[in-house]
Amino acid sequence: MTNLSKLIKLILFLQLNILLGQRVVGYYPQWVQSGFPISDIDLSVVTHVNHAFAWPDENANIESYANMFNLSNAQTIHEQGGKFLLSLGGWGNNVGFETVAASPSLRTTFIDNLIDICDNYGYDGVDLDWEHPNSSDNRENLNLLVAEMDSMFNEFNSELLITMAVPISNWSGQWYDFFFLKSHIDFFNAMTYDIHGGWSSHAGHNSPLFQSPPGDPDGSCSTGIGYLASTRGVPRHQINLGLPFWGKKYQATDINESFSGSVIDMWYYDIAPLVGNGWSYHWDSNAFSPYLKKDDQTSIITFDDPESIRYKCEYAKTQSLGGVMIWALGYDVTSEGQELIESIGTNYLKSSTEISDLLPDVTSIKTYPNPFNSSCIIEFDLLNDQLLNIDLFSIRGEFVHRLYSGQKYKGKQKFVWNVNEMGRDISSGVFILSITGSLKSDSHKILYIK
Repeated sequence: MTNLSKLIKLILFLQLNILLGQRVVGYYPQWVQSGFPISDIDLSVVTHVNHAFAWPDENANIESYANMFNLSNAQTIHEQGGKFLLSLGGWGNNVGFETVAASPSLRTTFIDNLIDICDNYGYDGVDLDWEHPNSSDNRENLNLLVAEMDSMFNEFNSELLITMAVPISNWSGQWYDFFFLKSHIDFFNAMTYDIHGGWSSHAGHNSPLFQSPPGDPDGSCSTGIGYLASTRGVPRHQINLGLPFWGKKYQATDINESFSGSVIDMWYYDIAPLVGNGWSYHWDSNAFSPYLKKDDQTSIITFDDPESIRYKCEYAKTQSLGGVMIWALGYDVTSEGQELIESIGTNYLKSSTEISDLLPDVTSIKTYPNPFNSSCIIEFDLLNDQLLNIDLFSIRGEFVHRLYSGQKYKGKQKFVWNVNEMGRDISSGVFILSITGSLKSDSHKILYIK
């Protein structure tokens, strides 16, 4: 195959992923550029590159890190079919947002400046990462900024994107009007990481897929997606699941134990070589996440590896999310290659026909008694270990309740559904029980009689 035909194949593959909604958004920080040039980004996997960071000052000028703006960056991305966005904000760069968003004239100046930068340097839009609005005034002013940006962008170039990095709990999420924003934002990058850290009561996972220990009030990726999709009403196709290419080091004896001192952020490329070199590898089956324990029992490191990324990719598919998001590109480069990017390529971007044999249908669904009064038993077979959801829908197809979300193992499964434990009242009637595996689903009618 010639280089030209390879390039054409890559562009078609990348465009197909975008059309199918399989977004892979990768943040590309300015500080990795010297060791990880833009040409090293694997655009057979990454569909959108978010160039981080620029930000508004209090006069609506665009500030940025050094050497950010270079037309050749966009050209490199566009030649391979990708999208290139300017990410605005980031932790510590929020000083201008509040002032600019509160002023009609500054909003206009800021948006005009953004349009000029997109036009001059080839950006396909902007990603808003204001961390974070913290008042009702901020929330209303963010609505005004986004609505005006959407209108002005559309007038200049209707293909310019507006995306947004967002929190996954009500601590900061209360200051985002998602009902309004979802009409103006193309997609949301869920920051499903920093779930534990120096502020936590225990040495927990940076990004647990599920709560560990079960019911942990600090939450998980799963509770975060539930907050955005179910509590705040963000359509799932607009949500990208955040995948951290970094972890946290604690002075602690084990996972979920107390810790002392500072919590240190570590990139994946510094963590991976530690396995077997004074550190032992462990897997938390509650969190679906790995961690390392130092041999002298003084420290642990929580992080993501190719296996936990695989489970998160499967979860994104079972939840019908629009994509995944990476913080940050370049953090996973080891002597073995870009290990976490490769896991996304293998476990998220493969087509259904390529992986259908690996993730077969749920089979032989049985429920009894049926009809039932207060509880029923649900039985089914799995031909492979996989993540799945058990959901209840009305006969009209309206979502009612999620009965289960998590890992189930190969073989015969039995699940007891007790209506009184749902935490809500439902009326008698016919319902559709849906069991959705990593790719496919099966359904079964049941009759509930009060």
